[in-house]
Amino acid sequence: MIENQWYLAALLPELKKQNPLGKKILGKEVVIFQSESGKIHVLEDRCCHRNVNLSLGYVKGEQIKCAYHGWEFKGNGDCHCIPSLPKENPVPSSVKVHSYHAHLKHNCVWVWFGEEKPDVSKIPPMNELDEYPFVYNYHDIEGDLQLIAESLIDAYHINHVHRNSIKGIMGNLHGEEIAFNLKVEEDHMTGEYYRHNEGSIFEKFYFGFEKKILTKFGFWFPNSSKLDIHFKKRRLVIYEHFYQVDENTVRMCQITAWKKIFNGFPLFFFAKWFMLNKSIKIVQEDIAFLESNKKIKDEKPRHDLLITPSDEVSLEFIKLWKRNTQTHEKSTQKEDQKETSVL
Repeated sequence: MIENQWYLAALLPELKKQNPLGKKILGKEVVIFQSESGKIHVLEDRCCHRNVNLSLGYVKGEQIKCAYHGWEFKGNGDCHCIPSLPKENPVPSSVKVHSYHAHLKHNCVWVWFGEEKPDVSKIPPMNELDEYPFVYNYHDIEGDLQLIAESLIDAYHINHVHRNSIKGIMGNLHGEEIAFNLKVEEDHMTGEYYRHNEGSIFEKFYFGFEKKILTKFGFWFPNSSKLDIHFKKRRLVIYEHFYQVDENTVRMCQITAWKKIFNGFPLFFFAKWFMLNKSIKIVQEDIAFLESNKKIKDEKPRHDLLITPSDEVSLEFIKLWKRNTQTHEKSTQKEDQKETSVL
């Protein structure tokens, strides 16, 4: 599993006062909570007293309180209070649970997993979530992380996989050569291209009659992709964040944000309902193929089959993925060697 990375553990709307949120990421069970002062903390989801989940408890002031015997833990994992301990006895300093680096950005709670020092600049730029309305949904997929990441930035699959849900509203591609205008960095890639405007007459009245629709996209290793559709006066942005829950399951969070689509009261509430239902339908269509794709993940990839102009994106993605996974493997080996030398 790929550590020394930021992972989107929760969106801010998921956090409710006094209600901790339990999540499982990279095989680790964590609890997320927001204290009375507004600070967000992420701890190991385990009370070190009897090993029950702290996410079953509740927030009390600046601490999270275990619902089993009332033990309270600070945001740094130190035990603050043991109700059954005589008042004159201090809480032993050894009584603590593991805490994780957490950072709130773009209305998302990001958690750093790994031993390296976290770098906030590596959080994917999801600036639209700071100003646009958005909806989100989670899905568990029995698939391969790399294949899922690659599929979600594929430009051509929209025509076919989503022919019943999206149809022509986002535009379509045909057999022509496309300029993707790729910009590839060490750990991410971005690009833009144009799709043919083939929406219905009603969709064109609303979104515009331009012949081409500007489409931007991006991928940030190892867990985030972006599809950004620019209509004449409106905009639709889809983020997908994905990570391994365990060795067999990948969880994907899809976030859909929009600008000037069904805006104004009461259409705002209709927009949220419409976008959420449409987003869920789109992901369900993707999952059927993503889970089917996992069946051949152990075979040697056939890069010689990537022969169409659109495969430029896939080829660059493969290079980027390989480069960064090799760096991760070297980092993991160094950490293992350090642990061995200490032992």
